[in-house]
Order: sequence, then structure tokens, then C-alpha cells
Amino acid sequence: APERMDALRRVCHLSRELGCAALLIAGDLFDTPQAAVALRAEVRELFDSIGQEVYLIPGNHDAAAFKSGEYYGRNVHICSDMPVMWEVEGVPLLGIPYLPGRQGVELLRSHVQGEGAPCIVIMHTNFYNSSLSALYFSEDDDDSASACLWEGDLADLPQTYIALGHWHNPTLPPIKVNNVRVAYSGTPYPTSKGENGARHAFLIDVSSEGFDVQGIKIPGVPRRETASFFFVPGEEDKIMEEIESFLEQSADDEVILDLEVAGWVGSISEGACAA
Repeated sequence: APERMDALRRVCHLSRELGCAALLIAGDLFDTPQAAVALRAEVRELFDSIGQEVYLIPGNHDAAAFKSGEYYGRNVHICSDMPVMWEVEGVPLLGIPYLPGRQGVELLRSHVQGEGAPCIVIMHTNFYNSSLSALYFSEDDDDSASACLWEGDLADLPQTYIALGHWHNPTLPPIKVNNVRVAYSGTPYPTSKGENGARHAFLIDVSSEGFDVQGIKIPGVPRRETASFFFVPGEEDKIMEEIESFLEQSADDEVILDLEVAGWVGSISEGACAA
């Protein structure tokens, strides 16, 4: 969709304006391999125009788009089906492509070891922390299931920031697990119901002491919000008036509004519903 391409363009320009050393994309740059074919030339032109290094990994939606070595720009670095260790201004950067089950965790733990410089990792996976981890734990080594990472996987790792893709809402502030910080930046454009609030790009500042991570609002991208109303018999007209008043007062070109209505009605006019 044009609005999503515009959001990517705004992220790229924001990265350049902030003077970032690199732009990291944690998977699902495209919705489908077909979208990758249709948009590749436009995306390549965009990446070339910003003059920055771009590091990206495949997600579950677009893994097939990177398996044949397609060219996405002279400054674009991709790990297709195997992890790749890069370096950005002296900072180790590990890219791990989307892999089902626990395969990505094994690669993470085998590549991030020791007491060296702080490391950044790009992964595309589900992350479950605290008590939620137990709900998704399985004794079976099921490598066909959805990719997952648990809090316990990170407990003994050295200083690491894990930039996650897959979940569409941002994690602010990042979750801390001993020496590790982990966060989703979310999608740059709200694509589905429930993706509420401002869209962010994450600015990662690395020093010998660790990481400082800030969520920077992406300018010009609408936020999504949800408004809920509940009907009870006998109050239908009153609730309809409240909805109408709310919509009039909340009209905003910068907001995508999802209206949720529940409850019971005794009777309500067709005209009121149409309004």
C-alpha cells in the first residue's frame, strides 16, 4: 500500500536526519514474496538515496524474497538463510534470519558469548518473558512451530541489545534481562486493529557501558486508536448520541479510529445506525 511505502521512506529519512551509522530492519520488509518483486526497484532506489548502511533480515512473511541473492542496493547487507556477523563502527552486529521453532535461539547462544564489546542482534521471533515463558515451554524439539525466544534464554548472555521483529507494537521501555535489552520497534505503519499509539523508530546509542535506547516518533504517520461503547436496552438513543458526539469531537486526519460496539439493544432505528 502507498501509505506503508511512505512510512518506510519516512523512517529512512529520519535515520539520515539523526545521523545514524546504520538502519536496521528486523524482518518482514515485505508482506509477501510477490510484494518484494513488485516493490524491489522502488525500495532499492530509496535505500540508495539515503546513503546509509542498511542491515536487514528475512521475516516469516518475506523469507523467500531473499533466498536468491536479489540486489537491494549497494549499501544493503542481508542474511538470507544463515546468520551473519557484521561490524558497524566497531560494534558487532549479528543478523539471524527467521527460523521456525528454537533454531534461532541456538544460533543466538552460539554466536553471542564471552565478555567482548556490547553486541547488537537482529532477530525475527516471538519473545515471551516472565511467567509467559512457562506457557510456551515444550520438551519437544519442534522445529516446525513458530519461532520463539524465552526470557530464560537470555539470562547468561553478555551485554547485548536484541532488536526484534514480528510483533507489531513497540516495546517501550525495552525489557531488561540481566545484561540483555530486548525490544520490538513495531511496524512503521499501523496495519491492523490493536496496533494503537504512535509509531516509533528506535535510536540505539552504544557505549562501553551498554545501550541507551530511545523511541523516536515517526513524523507524518497516523496513529491508531480504539474507542469502545456498550449498549443496554432502553439506552440505545443515548448511546447513539454519545457515539455521534465522540466522532464529531475526535475527527483527526492523523488518527485511524477503530470503533468497537458491544452489548444488547431492545430496539434501534435504521436511521440511527446509518448515522
